[in-house]
Amino acid sequence: MPFWNHPKLQFHAKILVPVVAALALFMIATSWLLRSRMQHQFHHEAIESLMVAEDAFTNLLSANAHGMMLQFAPAASEPVFRSVAKIIASAQAADVKRISRQTMTDPLTNIVSRLGQESALALFSGPDGQYLCGVNHNSTLNRADFHRAADASIKAVIEEGTPNVCTVQFQGRVFIVISAPSLDLNNELLGVLTMGMAVGESTLSQLKPSNSDLVFVANDQIAGSTLSDGKTDLLDRYKELLAADPSHRTAEVSLQDEPFVMTAGQLPLFSGEGSAGYLLFSSYAAVQQQIQVTQRILFLGGIFGMLIGTVVVALLVRRVTQPLRDLRDSAEAVGRGDFSKRIEIRSNDELGELGAVFNQMTDNLQKSTAQLEKTVSMLRDTQAKLLHSEKLSAVGQFVAGVAHELNNPLTALIGFSELLQMDNVDDDTRESLQRICVSAERCHKIVQSLLSFARQRPPERKLTNLNQLLDAVIEILIYELRTNNIKVNRSYEIDLPTLLVDPHQTQQVFLNIVNNARQAIEAHRPHGAIHLVTRSLGDHVQVRFEDDGPGMSPETLAKVFDPFFTTKPVGKGTGLGLSLSYGIVQEHGGTINVESAVGKGTTFIIELPVTKGVETGPAPVKASEPVLHGKGKKILAVDDEEDIVDLVRKTLERRGYTVRTALNGESALRHIAHDNFDLIISDWKMPGVNGQQLYERLRQIQPLAAERMIFMTGDVLSEKTERYLQEQNKICLAKPFSLDDFERAVRRTLEAV
Repeated sequence: MPFWNHPKLQFHAKILVPVVAALALFMIATSWLLRSRMQHQFHHEAIESLMVAEDAFTNLLSANAHGMMLQFAPAASEPVFRSVAKIIASAQAADVKRISRQTMTDPLTNIVSRLGQESALALFSGPDGQYLCGVNHNSTLNRADFHRAADASIKAVIEEGTPNVCTVQFQGRVFIVISAPSLDLNNELLGVLTMGMAVGESTLSQLKPSNSDLVFVANDQIAGSTLSDGKTDLLDRYKELLAADPSHRTAEVSLQDEPFVMTAGQLPLFSGEGSAGYLLFSSYAAVQQQIQVTQRILFLGGIFGMLIGTVVVALLVRRVTQPLRDLRDSAEAVGRGDFSKRIEIRSNDELGELGAVFNQMTDNLQKSTAQLEKTVSMLRDTQAKLLHSEKLSAVGQFVAGVAHELNNPLTALIGFSELLQMDNVDDDTRESLQRICVSAERCHKIVQSLLSFARQRPPERKLTNLNQLLDAVIEILIYELRTNNIKVNRSYEIDLPTLLVDPHQTQQVFLNIVNNARQAIEAHRPHGAIHLVTRSLGDHVQVRFEDDGPGMSPETLAKVFDPFFTTKPVGKGTGLGLSLSYGIVQEHGGTINVESAVGKGTTFIIELPVTKGVETGPAPVKASEPVLHGKGKKILAVDDEEDIVDLVRKTLERRGYTVRTALNGESALRHIAHDNFDLIISDWKMPGVNGQQLYERLRQIQPLAAERMIFMTGDVLSEKTERYLQEQNKICLAKPFSLDDFERAVRRTLEAV
């Protein structure tokens, strides 16, 4: 058994040990985090300070060098020096060096004295840059070699004709070199005066920023330093820093047990052979000392806080322990099934609330268990009903898809039967053709009713005749009603006002009620009747559904509109139809009531309000229209159904039109490219280039042809498509259509053009 779960380890110990450990870890982590953050911040500030010091040093060195140039460069233009230089320039080539040494020694000695340094040189070169003579106090300095070290500066003066200043390394030391031209009165170059001054410790002390140290390095040797010892081991760090990226040329180093940050770089104004650079050091010992003081304060504060926290936790644990023991005893009793055990409330804090809640839980646990079992049973029943609803939805979508495919053959059937009736046929044949046309129209109504019922639509209210809506419902159920010997009696008010309702939702309500009546009669008697009554009641329209079925008991009547309530066997109904119908009628501002008694049938009564301010009278009768004549005009018919194309062609050719046909959009475009048409009739939905795409292509290549265009469709157009056709002011004939409607649409389009 693990030590943590040992039975002899008390609860207060289990609390105190992790609390103390957590406090200790928190204190250590906080101290470490603060120290690391402070070190990072101070180190960053030290580096920024070092960068500022480096900029100050390089600027000071450059300023010092240019100041010396301004001070000593004019010596080359002094009259005495210019006259001597002129003598040398006019001497014979063989005697130039000898004359130079004789005449130039005194002026150069005077210049070296003015430089004021032991390690100072003054050289004179001819106009071609050749070394002629020089003077220096320090005999260890070779003047000719120094002339070669300053060769770049001398050449710059010869080329530009202006003084030049630079830094060079020479014999392990750093020199500031000033070169100035000696010009005659005509500004002709007589020679170049070159002065060199070694950078010593005094100069380094002047150049280094405050709180910093400076080291000069020449050809990988320390050429000067403000440090007390040479620290030759710094040369390796110098090389590493120079080789690093310019943005990372900083490092930490300890000098005489004092922390520094240092940086390295090439000397400004450097020229000549070899290399010359510097190391700049900045101390941050004071910063480290501040960090250590802060860390000690934090440590002592953490120890004190940990002690206070331990005492407070110990007192709280003592107070919590006893109520928890009472809670444990009561929980054990409940676990055994004893719900009579109660907790004594000792305080009004959270522990007291916990005890009260536990007592209340004990009281309700038995009731909750029974309720849970009931809920689980209801959820299982609901799941089964919802699965059945999903199956019905899938069937509805399938029916809608099949119904769409029937529109094209129905169009051909109605159209060709009307065409045949126009021919010289005998009366029997004409009567047979009329029966074919009537039967096809009946199929069309059934298809339209199925499409309207099965298609999912957003709510859309429009003026609707309830008599026609009831007829559409009967058309959907006519087969089931006839085969079950159920007669439908209709008592419609002829001048019934049209209502502003959603026809699809209202049709669903009527279909649910009629279908329920059919199923009730079918299970009750071999023959039955359903009576449909519509009438106007002032500002309302009433629809009554009366059946002679078995009726309903008062108990069933009270629950008839409840969701998921059904008297049908499992799998025969979902219990949602009348509940949804009730909601739809309520949403339309109407009422739905039911009257029923056992053995006396059932009557559903729906009342819907008449919308004020909307014309609800009968539709105006259309005047007779002239016969269509199209002699001399060309029409292009486009449809992927050959029967529809033939129907359009034969109908229009009877009226004298010349008709071309195409079975797809691509073929239609080829016809249009080679001929002009007075009218184009196209199916909306086709494989490849559909009707809309054909219209858009025509708008680009032949705008006039696009204006003379009629669409046909066997599908129920979406709201987006209908809005598009309205915006373009285009006629779209819904299949199947009568030849009268077709000819009327052709005439309207041609007359508009």
